[in-house]
Amino acid sequence: MEEQTTFQVDQEIVEQALEQFDFDDYLLNQLDTLYERSQALQVRYQVYLINSEEILNNGSP
Repeated sequence: MEEQTTFQVDQEIVEQALEQFDFDDYLLNQLDTLYERSQALQVRYQVYLINSEEILNNGSP
């Protein structure tokens, strides 16, 4: 026979935990990470364009 476990959640404890977790810092960190990744992708794309242009120019007579 399976036993079903139920949890009673205290609303006040949940609210306190959420207040302690600073969403602003979390979101700012996420934005910083996205910005850094987008910058890295832009650099890689520029390198790709330069390399592609060099390959095309060196391949033609």
